[in-house]
Amino acid sequence: MGGGAISQRIAEFPKRCRAAGLKVTPQRMAVYSMLIATDRHPCPDDVYTAIRSDIPAISLATVYKILDLFQERGFVRRVSTEGQVARYDAMLDPHHHLVCSSCGRIQDLMGGEFPPLQLTLPAEFDFQATGIEIQFHGQCGACSRQHKPARAAD
Repeated sequence: MGGGAISQRIAEFPKRCRAAGLKVTPQRMAVYSMLIATDRHPCPDDVYTAIRSDIPAISLATVYKILDLFQERGFVRRVSTEGQVARYDAMLDPHHHLVCSSCGRIQDLMGGEFPPLQLTLPAEFDFQATGIEIQFHGQCGACSRQHKPARAAD
């Protein structure tokens, strides 16, 4: 996401908060600004570390509460990965994720880069899907190059 789009989303965030019945606080603005400006899918500890210098009085517990509230209100989505702490994504446009099982990196795979999926669930599930999110698990290029076995000498 470009700098102009990031600035616009940050500028619109107070209006979104008020529309959701939330007060606009410096802590909430700092958490949202950090999340919208990164594509790294940070965990709560990463968010806390990133904003602590700007808001020294913030606690890790407050960051967790804000992230839970933002997820509940649809401002961010939680990206769950097996065996790892929750990670958060402020990019709400439909997309999928590539998850490296070695270094934990999560990379966005936008809809235009992947053919759209149509999924019809069998009637016995009695469930109406409103979206599909796929996580591809494997190794990123850097990790696969690093762990590539050495070739035997001929």
